[in-house]
Order: sequence, then C-alpha cells, then structure tokens
Amino acid sequence: MATVSAKGIIIRQTSYGEGHRILSIFAENMGIIKAVAYGAGKSRSSSAASSQFLCYGSFELYQGSGRLMSVNRINTIDGFYPVCEDIYKLSLASYLADITYETLGENNCDDRILRLYLNAVYALAYRNESVKKVKTAYELKLMAAGGYCPSLGECVGCGSENAVKFDFEKGGVLCAECGERRAVRINGAVLNAMRYITGCDDKKMLAFSANDELIDYLNAVTETYVGVQLDKHFKSLDYYKTMLLS
Repeated sequence: MATVSAKGIIIRQTSYGEGHRILSIFAENMGIIKAVAYGAGKSRSSSAASSQFLCYGSFELYQGSGRLMSVNRINTIDGFYPVCEDIYKLSLASYLADITYETLGENNCDDRILRLYLNAVYALAYRNESVKKVKTAYELKLMAAGGYCPSLGECVGCGSENAVKFDFEKGGVLCAECGERRAVRINGAVLNAMRYITGCDDKKMLAFSANDELIDYLNAVTETYVGVQLDKHFKSLDYYKTMLLS
C-alpha cells in the first residue's frame, strides 16, 4: 500500500457506481493506468472539472489492496479547453486516445508515445493546424512508435525501388509488378509525406507542407493502415467523421 505521484493526462473516463468515475490516465513512467475518482461524478464535487477527459496534471494516487488505484488529488496543469469546446477537435482527440490505448495497452510504460499524444492535443488546442493534418500525422507517427512502422523504402515484395502502391496488410510499399488488388496507389508526394512523418523528430511531425487534396488522401491511407494493423474498427472514428459531415 503506497501513495504514488505522477504527471499524466486523462484519456478515458467512465461512470462508476453512484457519482464516481474510473479514469484511464496516461502517466509518465507508468503507462496507461486506471484509477477511481470517488465522488468526481457529482455536480458539486470539487474534483469534477479536474477528472475530465484531457485533463493534464499532477496526480496523487493511492494503491490499496484492490486492483484499482484511487485518486487522492489532481493538480491541473492544462485542461486543453479549446479542444473540449470544439466538437470536431474533441471527437478527434477521443479517437486518437482510443488508438493509443489499443496500441499500447495498460501498464506499459512508453513516455515517447505519451509525448506524441500530448503534442497532438497541444496542436489541436493552440496551433493553427487542421484537424485532418494532426490526425494523419499522429496515426502514422503512433504506428511507427508502437512497433508498426511501415516499410517505405524498397518494395516489400522484390526489393525494387520503384514504389507505386501501398499494402496495408504487408505494411509497406510495392512496385507495379508486385502490386496486389488490395494495395492502393500512391504517388511521390504521398510517399514523401509518409517518409517524413515516420522519420522526423517527434516534435516536428507537423512540420510539412501539404495541400488539402494530399492531406485527404493521407488521411484515408493512414486511418486504414491503423485499422488493419490493430485489427479493430473504432466507433470514435465513425463519430469523428460524422461530426466533420454535420
């Protein structure tokens, strides 16, 4: 039984019992952990605001004899309120949290992925970046950091340098002769953008230029790649798309 302190961000919350919340906290040196915030779901609770999705702060947690930790205190550093007040950005942040959770799982420390997620949420809140650009860059950067980095150099079939297609299942580029029906055609601009995102410094994942057409195509490629590699359909992605169309 001990008290633990860690900085982290809430990436998921669910109601628990009468007026409580179970928080999934992506914490430094700990990974994604679950903790109960007792009374946080009550309207007059002093911890209601600090136990919301995307609250980034310093968490004081108590590990008792049960499976879940309990939250003693949360000192908020940033609530990323511009994201929470924009349904498009909020729905995207939720989807990005879901693919992060699926990629990493619980109790697996990965401070690099934590920083990537924080950078993406920060960009949505405080930088003049389109939601689609943040989405595609994070999807591909997360895959690279999480062990699913696509092969974007030589053809994964024969080693040819003439890459013209991308295969989602094989996780790499193909030449014209090795291209299969399920592979999608990619041009030099798409391939260069993908190579930049996977190879750049994490803090510079958004430092590339692309027109709307290229960003739209990249979005289609990277979201399909995430779904195929993680073998999961994300309802939060459906909701995000619905919000974009509304």
